[in-house]
Amino acid sequence: MGTIYREAKLKVTADVAWDFLDRYTRSEVHAFSACKSERQEDDYRVVTLADGTEIWERNVTVDPALMRAVYTIPSFPGAEHHQAEMRVLTDGDGAATLVWTTDLLPHELVERLSEAYEAMFSELVAAINEHGAQSD
Repeated sequence: MGTIYREAKLKVTADVAWDFLDRYTRSEVHAFSACKSERQEDDYRVVTLADGTEIWERNVTVDPALMRAVYTIPSFPGAEHHQAEMRVLTDGDGAATLVWTTDLLPHELVERLSEAYEAMFSELVAAINEHGAQSD
């Protein structure tokens, strides 16, 4: 199985970062420019892309105590398996770190998607940091 792993220090506290991710799992906030809209359908976060394609992300775990959200995309194009975790870590200096890990099969997808995931991760970090500015 191939893995895409991204990690970044945030400019906001862990609580602010988790608030954003928690809202993200419920389709209440927008993070990615490639996505036109998001809506909730039971356990699924349904993302509509600019071309009208819908991606159904199933929430597997949303754990506020561990500040982690795990989801899978059962019908990810070209994948046998897709599962991802977004996690907020509390750093010793009061700051927070965001970790986004995505496991994919076949593992060749990692190379094909790595650049797109880098861009999305940058957008996610920016959206979380902006969320902190909005909550001040």
